[in-house]
Amino acid sequence: ENEEELNNNADNISEDSVTPWCNYKSILIGVVLSMISGALFTANNFVINQFDVVVSDAVLVRCVIQIIIFTFIIFFSGDKILPENNKKRLFTVAQGVVGSISFITSLASVSFMPVPDALCIIFACPVVTMVLSAAMLGDRLNSVKCFSGTMLLLGVVLVCQPPFLFPNHQSSEGSTSFLLTSHDDLYYVGAALAGTACLTGGLMDVLIAKCQGVSTPVLVNWAAVSGLIITVSFFKVLPGCRLFSSDIVKISLGDWLILIGLAVSGLIAFTSMTVALKLISPNLVSSLRTLELVLAYGVQALMTGESPDICSCFGGGLILSGVLVLTFQDKISELFLVVHVSPYNGFYQTIPAQYGYQRIGD
Repeated sequence: ENEEELNNNADNISEDSVTPWCNYKSILIGVVLSMISGALFTANNFVINQFDVVVSDAVLVRCVIQIIIFTFIIFFSGDKILPENNKKRLFTVAQGVVGSISFITSLASVSFMPVPDALCIIFACPVVTMVLSAAMLGDRLNSVKCFSGTMLLLGVVLVCQPPFLFPNHQSSEGSTSFLLTSHDDLYYVGAALAGTACLTGGLMDVLIAKCQGVSTPVLVNWAAVSGLIITVSFFKVLPGCRLFSSDIVKISLGDWLILIGLAVSGLIAFTSMTVALKLISPNLVSSLRTLELVLAYGVQALMTGESPDICSCFGGGLILSGVLVLTFQDKISELFLVVHVSPYNGFYQTIPAQYGYQRIGD
């Protein structure tokens, strides 16, 4: 009996020692996958920006590959293309349409403006999500959310520098000031596309929240189907679209490799982020994604040999800070809790600070 007890104790000790290591391993893998996801997303944006990739062609290739892969996953897992509930069907299709618009416009935006600026606008998506969540889901808007939203909006203004707020900010010699950057009309086309991606991205988050019980492959598949339908419907008015024209035979091997590489790397980035969300906290994933913005500014400076202007840097910093504040809003709210002292010995009560500080017995 003593030997059995010793063996049981040894097994318990070994299990206790393995469990923390498994937790640390999961956290490490989740962090690495999040960083890989951000690096791939950033790389895709710079490839589109620098190699003048035709966005419609990139979207078509990505959607076709995505539909094939996720349709196979859905049927292999015994899932259904659409949920049985009519309301969930509506929300599933709606999030697919809105998500595809967000995806298309986000890719198109980096064709007209620098990647860091486009990411700054797109990263302001939580503002839209907060407002729509309050309106559609009944979420409360506390002071921390409002503060982070203000930081995000102010950061976008400083990055875009709209002409009605920053008129004619060039120096007398015609060179751009180190404080501000002069933008052409195409820049604001990109800003409009990035703003559309921001708005639709926020709406997509809320619609996905309405799709409780619907599997991720089904949601992602409908985003690809919607993107394919939108691109096919408007390919005649899309500039440079070659896949639905006789110019398809003129696409070089290098261009095909770029299009396929963008699609595969985009899917790897999405899958890595999805797996990371299952291994670590969504808040940690969100905060790690903000490193994508820092990485984009660094890569842009290395490629152009020019440092970004102070206003853009400050605006990017505000957006980065706003996302981090929103990510850790619960922890920040706890910092504003106060301790109320009771006249009775040893009795304390902690309540939110907005109720004021007073003795319990008063």
